[in-house]
Amino acid sequence: MRRRKQVLGDVEWSGRWARHVNEAVRQHDVKSREGLMALYDDVFDEVHRSATRLTRGDRAAAEDLVQDAFVQLVRAARNGSVDEVGIGWLLTAVRRRHIDRLRSAERENRRLRLVASSPSPQHSDGCSEIASALGGLSIRECTALVLRYVEDLPVAEVAELMHSSVRATESLLQRAKRRARQGEVTS
Repeated sequence: MRRRKQVLGDVEWSGRWARHVNEAVRQHDVKSREGLMALYDDVFDEVHRSATRLTRGDRAAAEDLVQDAFVQLVRAARNGSVDEVGIGWLLTAVRRRHIDRLRSAERENRRLRLVASSPSPQHSDGCSEIASALGGLSIRECTALVLRYVEDLPVAEVAELMHSSVRATESLLQRAKRRARQGEVTS
């Protein structure tokens, strides 16, 4: 007898679950404003709950994810790439946008770690020698050398950035290299 009640309970629960699933997978015509608003009204809470779980309770980040998903949906509808959409499309858009944000944050953290890391003792002497050699140069000469050899820009781009001709920039670079070498030898 007890087992039968449990089975009946499972069937009853499954029935409610099935009704919920049917409502969730219902497709909405997103080409019209009314269809888009109906979709928004039907699925916003579920999409927001999912985004909140992804962001570990950060409501502001969750709202941004949901907003991004709906903006993506509107753009896709305007392009004609989607006609009817259900909650699955939006949940996938939220998940993908969340992954994009995580990857972007990781890239930014890697950049910050590289910038924050100090040079090794082996390189610090070389850096001080370079700094002392460049210290005797004019700002214009130092800038040209850094742009050309540290930033690895072509001479034409250095010339453009410094508002001078390519020929004048080549002369400036030669003069700066010669003066830097002389400063290095006399020190």
